[in-house]
Amino acid sequence: MRALLAVLGGLGVLGVVLWLTASPAGAVAPSADAGAELAARWCAACHVVAPSGAGTDAAPSFTSIANQRTPDEVRAFLTKPHARPMRGFNLTTREIEDVTAYIATLHQKAEGR
Repeated sequence: MRALLAVLGGLGVLGVVLWLTASPAGAVAPSADAGAELAARWCAACHVVAPSGAGTDAAPSFTSIANQRTPDEVRAFLTKPHARPMRGFNLTTREIEDVTAYIATLHQKAEGR
């Protein structure tokens, strides 16, 4: 009987651990490809969003952003953009994750990875 209780107790703990570490239902990893498409559609009017290019006086290139900011900093900025041209530019949480993932790929390319 004690052996059965020990097994069941262990499964209970395992179940709680799995539940705590599981991704939310339906969660999908960020898509750098989707982020690149969003950047081309919404950001390219001011930013150079391609892997190469120097940027403009109006806005830094995405490669420059990738080399100067961490993904967490990019994500925080996109959540609450402060630059005047970006006011009212509201991305969904999913879109923010995708654009952040795309920008992160530019950092890797710049570092030669």
